Amino acid sequence: MPMRWDALFADMEAQLASARDAVRDSEVAERLRTDFAAMEMSGRLQSQMGRPLKVDVGLPGSFQGVLSHVGRGWMVLETGGQSSVIALNHVVFIAGMDRFSASGTPAPRLGLASALRGLSRDRASVRVYPAGQQPAAALEGSVDRVGKDFFELSLIPRGEARRPENVRGVYVLALQSVAVVSSLL
Repeated sequence: MPMRWDALFADMEAQLASARDAVRDSEVAERLRTDFAAMEMSGRLQSQMGRPLKVDVGLPGSFQGVLSHVGRGWMVLETGGQSSVIALNHVVFIAGMDRFSASGTPAPRLGLASALRGLSRDRASVRVYPAGQQPAAALEGSVDRVGKDFFELSLIPRGEARRPENVRGVYVLALQSVAVVSSLL
């Protein structure tokens, strides 16, 4: 009869271990859900660096490229020498991301205005796509100055240098109204 008691105790120990494992697994799953619930899109994107993505911003459309930078409220896709700075608040969907997330990644500090200041410093020729507008509504020129929540775009014909005589007008654009700023080749 001692064998029967051994089997009973072994079964009870296995049930107890299984219950402990189930509780632990449940706690881990809940912790992961809680951690993920606190993650912002910029944090999720940081784990996707170097991946080819397709980003749809409604109108003016979709942009594709390799994710190269993520800031507070923006991301950069690189495609064949062209860069597109995309405002995250206008993103409808992103395709091509894997299921992995970098938890505990420090939040990006530089905002969209900082990214545009870099373009201004370089006097880069850009195409600005206003949110909710057809691609034909895009403006071409050079980012001249960048304020806290706006920037000035000098309209310059494509291929022309940024000189006062080439400026066809100056637009002031609210940062929140811009979906994408793409460099021109």
